[in-house]
Amino acid sequence: MDGRDTVDDLQDALAALGREATRSWPGPGVAPVRLLPAQLSWSQLERAGLAGVAGIPVGLGERDLRPVGLDLLGDDTHVLAVGDQGSGKTSFLRAVVRGCLDRHGDGELVFAVVDPRRSLLGLVPDAYLGAYAPTAQAAAGLAHSLASELQRRLPGDGLGPAELRARSWWSGPEIVVLVDDLELLGGEGGSPLAPLLAYLPQARDLGLHVVAARHSGGIGRALFEPFLQRLRELGATGLVLRGDRQEGQLWPGVYPSPLPPGRGQLARRGRRPTLVQVAYLPPDT
Repeated sequence: MDGRDTVDDLQDALAALGREATRSWPGPGVAPVRLLPAQLSWSQLERAGLAGVAGIPVGLGERDLRPVGLDLLGDDTHVLAVGDQGSGKTSFLRAVVRGCLDRHGDGELVFAVVDPRRSLLGLVPDAYLGAYAPTAQAAAGLAHSLASELQRRLPGDGLGPAELRARSWWSGPEIVVLVDDLELLGGEGGSPLAPLLAYLPQARDLGLHVVAARHSGGIGRALFEPFLQRLRELGATGLVLRGDRQEGQLWPGVYPSPLPPGRGQLARRGRRPTLVQVAYLPPDT
């Protein structure tokens, strides 16, 4: 390639050969390989075009570099983000909130925020904030209050198919339980969110959605704890950010791996995992 009898600089020689071939080729050129950005701002995500996105936009997909959305009111009823410190879990939650605020009015949706490290403090506007729990004890009280509300939303006897299909037996906003640092809520007494377990299977009919983020350390074991296990059994969407592969397979074909901040594998039941770059929103958003 370069007239030398060593391979030390062969990579440079191959690159030079590629450039020379490109300059010499008289025909139409090949489109350059497009890559996900190292960091994606919300304005960049908006410029990519959000009109046709189903649900709330959260990032770009690697396959076509088009915006990727989460349909919380549809197939993505529950979402669990897993990753190491600094992998982009909290920024993902900020993107979820931003997308919800852009697509839903304060009468349509309300947030119940569980935030042990107070990293989401002040993020949700008061008009959308139903409750804020900064401790495990407060989270337990919040979960009991939500369980009482969900109990009232259960369908009664004698409802016809049309009423069941339209969910017309109750009214009120959709409830998004937003949880950061889920690993800090466990203990000998179990998860403070346990009162919600009975309502997770009917979550879509009752207007309940859980969006949670957890550190990837020990996630292989934690997935067998009752709350997380129930979410997975019900087909929760997963976002697997940077982590240690030794944690094992978290969703079918999806293992934690070394990735840039904000990049992760989006895993949905019945679909191939997709590599996405989540929009970065700084803490003072």
